[in-house]
Amino acid sequence: MTGAFGQRNFRLLFGARTISFFGSNLVPIAVAFAVLDMTGSATDVGIAFASRTLAQIATLLVGGVIADRLPRRRVMIGSETASMLVQLVLGLLLVTGNADMWELVALQALAGASFAFFTPASAGLVPQTVPAEHLQQANGLMSVARYSAYVFGAAAGGALVATIGSGWAILADSATFGVSVLLLWGIRVPAQAAMMQAPKFLRELAVGWQAFTEHTWVWLLTVWISLYFLISYAPFFVLGPYVSMHSMHGAAGWATVLTGEAIGSLAGALAGIRVRPRRPLVTIGAVFLVTGLQLVLLAMLAPLAVIAAAAALAGFAFAFGSVIFETAIQRTIAPEKLSRVSAYNWMAAMAFLPAGYALAGPVASAIGVSTTLWAGAAWLLGSTLVVFSARDVRAYGALPPELATSSAAPVR
Repeated sequence: MTGAFGQRNFRLLFGARTISFFGSNLVPIAVAFAVLDMTGSATDVGIAFASRTLAQIATLLVGGVIADRLPRRRVMIGSETASMLVQLVLGLLLVTGNADMWELVALQALAGASFAFFTPASAGLVPQTVPAEHLQQANGLMSVARYSAYVFGAAAGGALVATIGSGWAILADSATFGVSVLLLWGIRVPAQAAMMQAPKFLRELAVGWQAFTEHTWVWLLTVWISLYFLISYAPFFVLGPYVSMHSMHGAAGWATVLTGEAIGSLAGALAGIRVRPRRPLVTIGAVFLVTGLQLVLLAMLAPLAVIAAAAALAGFAFAFGSVIFETAIQRTIAPEKLSRVSAYNWMAAMAFLPAGYALAGPVASAIGVSTTLWAGAAWLLGSTLVVFSARDVRAYGALPPELATSSAAPVR
């Protein structure tokens, strides 16, 4: 084997992340229908999702600091072990019929906090497993693994929930974490640099914030995507299982929608590696408009196959737009500040997602499911036209000629 796969450490890391991604994609549909079986409430589905996301956001910077101070392989092993135990407890509670809503919410929060340690450690470990000339290939393979696992994980999750129940699907996720731990134990990398002292760490965060706010388009698009998660994204994924339970064949129907989104995401990631739009940021806005279609079709109770096709388009748009945005960030921000700017971007973009999950159910109860979904689609159209007419966004031009033939940075 040649390239990144020629490196034993990378093969082990690739395998660990692939199986972990697969297991993680069993969970959303399992948790959604576990909650619906317990309470029948879309609001409670949103609360369960929000608890995981909020805990993940709240502990992300801590996870990043720990990953810089301790061996990243050990941080990942600790994170995966914690996730395995959390999912084992939740799965057993559900299988035995002893789960309460507060226990599910608390365990979801612990799972989110654990993942916040895994993500920065994993991103930092990739460069330690391959030579510099194979780094881009390695990141590209990780992206393909991520979205491939999304495709098969969503389908498998729906099948497990529909046949043997949510608890067994979550126990299967616990087992995948165990396999990931075994693979990570086999990785052997050089010791990391000395720890970063806390005062220096705080100063570096301040410098990163300055770099994040220096370019209008960086923070403007981050705020826009944050509101998109609140108003458009969260309602679709909270109300979708509720609508599916009553009108679209339950878990199996919603799994079809998620599988469609996953396939589209994989295609979008692959397209993002090769396609070079002349107006990168404007292209993001144009492509992102299609994500409103899934909201409209769900609101109209369109046929399942049509909603799944719209979800595939939305997945493509999101993954493709992510590649373009990350590439623009990498071209604009100085390399020594890039990780900090990316962390601020991720945290700010996800800041409103827990609120979106928590509020989607109450808002739908107040104004109706259909109205909530239509409002999300209308906001997306209006906000996209406003944000992408901003001069700083429109002025961001095409790649320089010397970079036009090189590969775009993959989604991490």
